Amino acid sequence: MNYAELHQFTRPELLELALTHKSYGNENGDRQGSATHNERLEFLGDAVLGAVLSSVLMQEFPADTEGQLSRRRASLVNEESLAAIALGLGLNEAIKLGKGEVKTGGREKPRILACAVEALIGAVHQDGGYSAVERVVDVLFRTHIEQLRTSSSDYERDYKTRFQEWAHEQRSASPVYELAEEFGPAHARCFRVVARLTGEIVGQGEGRSKKAAEQDAAQKALAHLLASDAKTDQGDEPNAPAASPGPESQTHDSQSNAKFLTTDAGSSGLTTSHTRKETL
Repeated sequence: MNYAELHQFTRPELLELALTHKSYGNENGDRQGSATHNERLEFLGDAVLGAVLSSVLMQEFPADTEGQLSRRRASLVNEESLAAIALGLGLNEAIKLGKGEVKTGGREKPRILACAVEALIGAVHQDGGYSAVERVVDVLFRTHIEQLRTSSSDYERDYKTRFQEWAHEQRSASPVYELAEEFGPAHARCFRVVARLTGEIVGQGEGRSKKAAEQDAAQKALAHLLASDAKTDQGDEPNAPAASPGPESQTHDSQSNAKFLTTDAGSSGLTTSHTRKETL
């Protein structure tokens, strides 16, 4: 289906704005805000899409816990999934990009494509309201939601969700991601991100987009922390106080952590404390 068939806009200028990337707006607009590009609509679309999908998933999977629903939603709205939807709608050809962005392959960049989908949904909301977004989301995501009933592959790739669940369960805290560095030529920009938990850097990742770098950092942070916990369990003193966890408790902890394990998790990517300060 082409993007133009999703919704009949009564205000076509909203559709035009949704398909205008910041690079084009900066080259051709007034440069005095975001009125000439799609970032505000992207902001709205991200929120509305999350709300609609949350409602749909609660209806479709009534037995799921909050964590399971979060994993399913994350697999639907990650950068890779949204970029694939954008390509299916032909947004890669329709979006207006600046000359520089076109030269560096902007029409194939997952980040730009994913944001265009969110901006389009934001435009639909502004034009037709929440019910219009519900209809569009049903068209775009129905097949993907059905596939969630039999596939766990998306969760296997979504390390941010897995790390967040582990952090909540084991540390009662939420991970924070910080951009540490951008590097590489303009046509092949790369990003380095650090993951923090309770203020401490626990992982570092790289990727061609910020979201990809965050996933990499989450994967390495989770591997690092699980390994640290395992070493702590193995290093318990034999004459530890009676309050120390017994075999049953240790078995429970191991089983609890096992669901977060992955066979392809690499090193944490951590630097020394001296290097961390320079990186940040």
